[in-house]
Amino acid sequence: MTYNSKKNKQRRTLWLFIITTLVLTLGIVITIYLNNASYLANDNDQNEVESDSPTKAEVSTEETRPNSEVLIAAIGDIMFHGDQLKSAYNSSDNSYDFKPMFADVKPLLTDPDMTIANFETTLAGASHGYSGFPLFNSPDEVADAILDSGVDILTTANNHSLDTNSDGVKRTVNVLREKGFQTVGTYAEEPSSRVLVHEVNDITFGILSYTESTNGLGDQYSPDELDAMINLMTKENIERDINDAKRLDVDFIISFMHWGEEYMSEPNDKQLEYAQFMAENGVDLILGSHPHVIQKTDTIKTEEHETFVIYSMGNFISNQRAETLGENFARTEDGIIIYFNIEKDHGLDETRITAVDFIPTWVYRANDSETNRLTYRVLPIADFLSSSEIDDSFKVRMERSYEETMSLMSP
Repeated sequence: MTYNSKKNKQRRTLWLFIITTLVLTLGIVITIYLNNASYLANDNDQNEVESDSPTKAEVSTEETRPNSEVLIAAIGDIMFHGDQLKSAYNSSDNSYDFKPMFADVKPLLTDPDMTIANFETTLAGASHGYSGFPLFNSPDEVADAILDSGVDILTTANNHSLDTNSDGVKRTVNVLREKGFQTVGTYAEEPSSRVLVHEVNDITFGILSYTESTNGLGDQYSPDELDAMINLMTKENIERDINDAKRLDVDFIISFMHWGEEYMSEPNDKQLEYAQFMAENGVDLILGSHPHVIQKTDTIKTEEHETFVIYSMGNFISNQRAETLGENFARTEDGIIIYFNIEKDHGLDETRITAVDFIPTWVYRANDSETNRLTYRVLPIADFLSSSEIDDSFKVRMERSYEETMSLMSP
């Protein structure tokens, strides 16, 4: 009896130990499980909170994004005088072909990402009658030739914009845009913005265009009518458009100015004043035209940035030259292609000019013995000084042109 009681007591003790051990083990397991569940829940919550923030990979990608680059080519006045119209005319089918005039510079204008020029004539149509100076009206084929040469953007605000009146202004813009150009400076109807926004290679350009004069032809219109058609060069207009360009968040502002005095080798006080004004207000590049001769380049430094300016790029093509105006006007034969390398640093959100290059050009005019008519070609001077197809008397003039042009250029 005593033995059995002791044995039973030992059995009860063993079972109590086993049960206690199982309870403790189960408690530990449950505690670990609950702790892990709480950790996972907190981790998921943290991930949800941070999901809107850029990941390290995204930040790294933005910081290491390569800079964007754009190569711009700029040229001066494109004009078509009476003798040029005769040169391009084909009487057999009553058509015009101006493409040979640009054939020698076509590779230089098509290679850049963007090429801009001043279109100093109108396209009022055949019914208006084609003519050169003093009231320009050219065949639509001039637009075909310019587009084929590589020009993408045409500025149309100049002193000859109103040569064929308001109808000519409107038709000129419409034809150019139908051909595929972007235009700025004159309008078929009043625009909501005077800024031409053009994006290339992730760089957004804001392009402006103004003229100082309309040769008095604007006087026949009310101020509102005139303003709706053409951008006049006033500080109020320029400041308005610069502010608009900034509102549109462009990276780089270009202003094409038709200003100054004809045939003057130096910029006048008004050109200098307006260039300083534009630089102080945020214009990055100023391209000048109208004097029909090349004027100097300069860099205007302000507290915030640098502005490159060329006060006049001269005539890219015209019939102005020594033979038509006299020896003292030989510089009207001179032109230039200016290249600007524009670079945007995406990390710093800064866009600037990193390089400038110059190619002097010269308008070659000679009599074609087979057709007994004048031929015109825009020549990159350096490529033709040793050419056997160019007469030595022309080469002397080309050398003069090259040296004088380069003397005015500074990087």
